[in-house]
Amino acid sequence: MYNYSSCNMETKYTGYYRCSDNISNFKIRLKLRVEDPDKSSNIKKQEEWHIQEFSWQEKQFSRIERQFYAEINNCVTDLEKIYHDKINAEDFNENSIFHTYPDIDGYIQDQDRFRKQISHLEKLVEEVRLNDETETRTNNEYDYKESVLSSLGNKIIYSNFENMFIFADLGDYIEDIWMENQQLLCELKFDKISKVLSVYPDFTHSQSYHKKIQGGKNIHYYIENCSPRIEESEEIRENEIAKTIHDCKLSLTREIISDKFFLPPKNKLNVYIFFEILSGRGFEYSDVYVQYRVDLPSHWSCEDPNTLHGVTQTCIGYNQDGLSHFGHDFEIILEYDIQNLQEKSIPETPHIYFEIISKSSWDRYRTEGLTYTSLPVSSPGCHNYTLSCFRFDTKGQSGRMRRFFIGDSYNYKDVRWIGLPSGTEQSNIFNKYGVNTIGTGQIDVRMNILHQSQAFLHEFKEGDSKDAHIYEKLNASSLIRSVNQVLKAFKKARRHMIEVKKDVASVK
Repeated sequence: MYNYSSCNMETKYTGYYRCSDNISNFKIRLKLRVEDPDKSSNIKKQEEWHIQEFSWQEKQFSRIERQFYAEINNCVTDLEKIYHDKINAEDFNENSIFHTYPDIDGYIQDQDRFRKQISHLEKLVEEVRLNDETETRTNNEYDYKESVLSSLGNKIIYSNFENMFIFADLGDYIEDIWMENQQLLCELKFDKISKVLSVYPDFTHSQSYHKKIQGGKNIHYYIENCSPRIEESEEIRENEIAKTIHDCKLSLTREIISDKFFLPPKNKLNVYIFFEILSGRGFEYSDVYVQYRVDLPSHWSCEDPNTLHGVTQTCIGYNQDGLSHFGHDFEIILEYDIQNLQEKSIPETPHIYFEIISKSSWDRYRTEGLTYTSLPVSSPGCHNYTLSCFRFDTKGQSGRMRRFFIGDSYNYKDVRWIGLPSGTEQSNIFNKYGVNTIGTGQIDVRMNILHQSQAFLHEFKEGDSKDAHIYEKLNASSLIRSVNQVLKAFKKARRHMIEVKKDVASVK
């Protein structure tokens, strides 16, 4: 059992225990002593303790019950007849003061005699129930329909409980007549569904409970948990079964997840880009969507080229700024050859280009904005950008009318022209003079960058500085591997030369 509350001797509280074992193995021990204030202190010390153990749902009869069930004429129900046979068949200790009411007896405790402390939450719940009773009956007649509707409206969570009450009969004889004085010592309640046992009052530890009864007598009693502990052999067997179940679950998890962790090829850097096009605003027309395209320079590659371009859904702008929420996310995995760092310390950076296009009635497509940005492939982490857009200005009044009536989408050959197109590195001149543009709206984007390379394994082994630039780390690792490759080739050639010399010497 697992304790979920502590016992306070100043007041009585309920202890709640999670029962992992069968409740039939539960046992409880009560120790009680009665003190008479009229007796001297020496006699008080010699007063005996009444000690008895009880199993779960064990029936112990009181003096009155033994007298009642002993007469067959008093026994009407099947349960009473069973008690009659049990009393006649067994011998009982006449000095025992304890008796119990298991769940089968259907005992209902007297709330005035043994009232629990009501918590603040229970008081609030009771007030809510009283406030909900807004309708009152005008007569005392039973209405079946009203009763059914009331039951449906007042739903109660059902719990399957078993109760057990332990009493002490501290009565006395008056002219050969036993006058009982029942004192409720402990109430046990077990929830079969949640496997929780409640004990009121909770188990005692070092101090006893105190109670004053009629006649000025004081009783002190202990409540102890004396459930038998599991045998060592059974505990070992149970642990072995639990370990077998754990190993089986672990093997199933490994089959699903796999132990092999994917690593990129040697001399390669994988850059994972998790991209999100968040929103756009400030464009002339509503009903806009975004097309994107990633341009890769030399020594960069992508296993799935289809991820390098795409389009979002169409969004309708609202409020004065025409705010459109796209929420479009995609993933790109780029691969870079680290050996290229020996030729070029800083590699070329990939760029991503955006086209914001509107679609109106009659399938009129208009370019609302163009923009681009470089991908921060050298800086892992989260990056947020607000990109300003522009579009090419239409020439003259006829161009504006064409844009309004027909549309002017794709009035350019290549969207990469707005940046630095590939193939212009060899040329010293790239002329954009005479191009008229108009500033339009903005788009918000977010990128999460993740690096993966086997070169990082050497970094941690060799204790490199974490503040070093990513390309410095990769370049140093590439140089080290290049030197190692040269040394391996030299050793291989040297072994080959020694073998040739041995063959020549053997021929001579």
